[in-house]
Amino acid sequence: MAEHGILFAVGLGLLAVGSGALVAGAARLDRATGRGAFAVGLVAIGLGPCVSGFALALALVIRSATPLEARRLDAAALATVIGGNIASSLLVLGVAAFVRPATMSARLFGTTIPLLFTMTLLFWFLAADKAISRPDAAILLMAAVGSLVLLARAARREPPDVRAALAGWVPERMPVWVAVLLSLTGLAGVASGAWLAAGSFLQAAVGLRLSTPVTGMTLAAFGTALPALVAAVLAVRRGRPDVALGLAVGPPLFNVSLVVGAVALVRPLLLTEHAILYEVPAMVLSTALVSPALINGRVPRWEGALLFAAYIGFVTWQVLRLR
Repeated sequence: MAEHGILFAVGLGLLAVGSGALVAGAARLDRATGRGAFAVGLVAIGLGPCVSGFALALALVIRSATPLEARRLDAAALATVIGGNIASSLLVLGVAAFVRPATMSARLFGTTIPLLFTMTLLFWFLAADKAISRPDAAILLMAAVGSLVLLARAARREPPDVRAALAGWVPERMPVWVAVLLSLTGLAGVASGAWLAAGSFLQAAVGLRLSTPVTGMTLAAFGTALPALVAAVLAVRRGRPDVALGLAVGPPLFNVSLVVGAVALVRPLLLTEHAILYEVPAMVLSTALVSPALINGRVPRWEGALLFAAYIGFVTWQVLRLR
């Protein structure tokens, strides 16, 4: 069992490193086509961190060989998304604010936060029957497209300093050939990492004496949220708090819409009753915890510490409920 745990950890590591390289390289190539740096930066911040979660969830769905495996891995895929959203809201924002208190100046968050609440509640409503069907997936994907349109319109009202901060996240000085190499290497890392982690997921959960949903909520979710966590810490250290805040609230919006919708189109996903009753409400609560700070426009260090403590409490609860 130890070897499966090692393979699982290696797979998550490849996912984290590969997704970061892929997003950085793809952003530079997109900029090279002539697209504005501000638009590229917005996409990289909002959708880039979703790459690892999408790759792992899709690999979990594809790799199941039997109906029993399909039920367990479906639950694991959705648990990874739910846990990843909680990690984004509490862990990413909490650690970033603890490193350096963040003051928000982007107007975009005034649109993002209501959309995040709406999308989370829509996901909860559609999952109430313990399944995300293909019609449900279509609804989530349409909602994701609508959110992108609303956010694109809201982004036009951003002041020049915010535009410059978000545009500055694109690696302009990177040579194009390096961007191509980075993109291909990152894509290989994401694909191999997701396949490796998904293939060893069940055995690793058994070896750790955890259920597959708990493994997804904690270890897998942390692995998929790690690129956003590192990027958010770097952003606040470089004096770009709006980037860090975007990395905390943008990905959860598209995880429960775009990622879940795309994966559920491949195969309808099943949820456990426990997830409907407890983990999904915990995801809603995590969104509620960060909303006041973002609405006030500032996340001081003590609030960052509280958010981080709330995340530790969530992980502890997940592990202890099995004892």
